[in-house]
Amino acid sequence: MESSERPQPSTAVHSRREPAEGLSLAVMAQRTHYSKSMLGMVEKGQRSATPDLVAAYERALNAQGLGEDVNRRELLAAAAAVLAGANTPEPLTRLLDGLTSAEAPGRVGRSEVEAVRHATSVYTTMDLRYGGAVAADVSSGALRWAVGLLDAPMRDDTRVALSAAVGALADRAAWTHFDSGRTYAARRLSTLALRTADAGSDPDLRAHVVLNMAAQVGDALPTDAVNLVESALSDSRVCGMERANLHAGLAGHLAKTGDTRQALRHVAEAETLAGRGGETPLWLSFLTAEHLDSIITQALAAAEENHEAIRRFENLLPRMDPTRLRGRAGRMIDLADLYARTDRLDEAQTLADRADEALSDVRSTRVTAQLAALRQRVSPG
Repeated sequence: MESSERPQPSTAVHSRREPAEGLSLAVMAQRTHYSKSMLGMVEKGQRSATPDLVAAYERALNAQGLGEDVNRRELLAAAAAVLAGANTPEPLTRLLDGLTSAEAPGRVGRSEVEAVRHATSVYTTMDLRYGGAVAADVSSGALRWAVGLLDAPMRDDTRVALSAAVGALADRAAWTHFDSGRTYAARRLSTLALRTADAGSDPDLRAHVVLNMAAQVGDALPTDAVNLVESALSDSRVCGMERANLHAGLAGHLAKTGDTRQALRHVAEAETLAGRGGETPLWLSFLTAEHLDSIITQALAAAEENHEAIRRFENLLPRMDPTRLRGRAGRMIDLADLYARTDRLDEAQTLADRADEALSDVRSTRVTAQLAALRQRVSPG
């Protein structure tokens, strides 16, 4: 027998006119296309009435204005429950039901461009400190909003600036996904970053995106990585510090192909350009002298210049920004690996322990895997 249960006049879907009075849950479920169990939980206050559900009630009852009344009543009920110390079993994630994004602005201007740039700065700091697994999802949400802005009307110069800003954010989001082991998403985001960097007419960003793409494939396909970075270096518009970064990255990939002579040549070129310094775009502010020194030294290690790489890593670690937890842990692992190569196993194990401790607040699938591989090489027995 069909249930004759009636919707209760709760704060969920209730107006001054009691529009649902006399209608069973079965009828309302049929009219709104929501399940009886779902409607029952809403009517009993166990689930919130989302905007879509309220709209379905309005259509079913041919009533208007329920939405704002529901919002006010649910807000008052929630405040009263919390202030009274009542135990509310509803999971916190349920409070996000029906959360919708704001509509795209009628016209995009400088404020939106600056907001995207600021988002890139925030997620870069988060990524460098805590690792990609922390920053990946939050940066993706910001990126989805930023890409949506590109559909709005704007001046031509604003579109160029916004495209570059979106490209920098997409590049950071791609790296966070790569660092957290989500290689498919990283590839897709890198493609987005490259396309928007082109639309933004930012040669430094375009080169950096290509460099990061090469890093994603370099371990398995070093020759392809070499070709990618060489294509980026062919653009004479790229600034000196990013060119230094490209030479250092290229040196590492060349070393993995076995071309040590060319690798060392690019190391020397990177050091020359890094020594000259120069201005960098705002999104590239993380590319410090220590950051470049780190990449150059990794290239030397790949070229099996073990003693020079050890000397440089030992000099670099005390100078690294203490807030860059992932980078510090990664360089500890690199140095420990060099100790192991040169039969300094006790030092390698001690440094591996320090790296493990440094990673306690870092969520990086990539660096954690590097530490696990190191442990296998240096563990006794």
